This record gives sequence, C-alpha cells and structure tokens, in this order.
Amino acid sequence: MKITPTISGSNPMSTSATERATTSTAQTSSGSTLTISADDITQAGLQSAQQTLNNDNEGDVDYDKVARMQAAIASGEMQVDTNQLASDMLSYFQK
Repeated sequence: MKITPTISGSNPMSTSATERATTSTAQTSSGSTLTISADDITQAGLQSAQQTLNNDNEGDVDYDKVARMQAAIASGEMQVDTNQLASDMLSYFQK
C-alpha cells in the first residue's frame, strides 16, 4: 500500500471551514510563540504513517495470493456476493 503525502494547505478550505479549524499556541524554549493548526497535526500524523509504511520491510500482504485471488475472480472461478460483502463491512466498522 502506498500513501502519497500532500503538502499542508494544498486542499483548499472554505472560509467558514478555515475559521472553524482549531489552532493551539505553544511557547518554545527561545520564548517565541508557535501556532499549530489542526491541519499541521493531521499532516504530521500522515507523515508518520507514511514513514512507518516505508520502513515496513516484512510486508503484511501476500502479493502472490492476491494475484491468484484476482485471477480467480476475473475468470469467474470465484464469485463475490457484493451485497453480503458490503453488509459485513458495515457491521464490522459500526462496532
């Protein structure tokens, strides 16, 4: 899985959304004031997640098995009940 990082502020926000964005102020060791926005915190979290994914050399995905499953679905050898899949996903994520 590849997550492409975005530059903070690259997604335009409406004026009202910008006004609602939370900011916090921190005092640095040099005595200057540092303002951190919710967007900055989100970007820091995304960058941390990207770094973790980049450093994961083990890989939790068996790409050979994925390819076999894709081929089985494409050939009609394996059928997927999309309604049941959607229902199961909703049930799982609503817990």
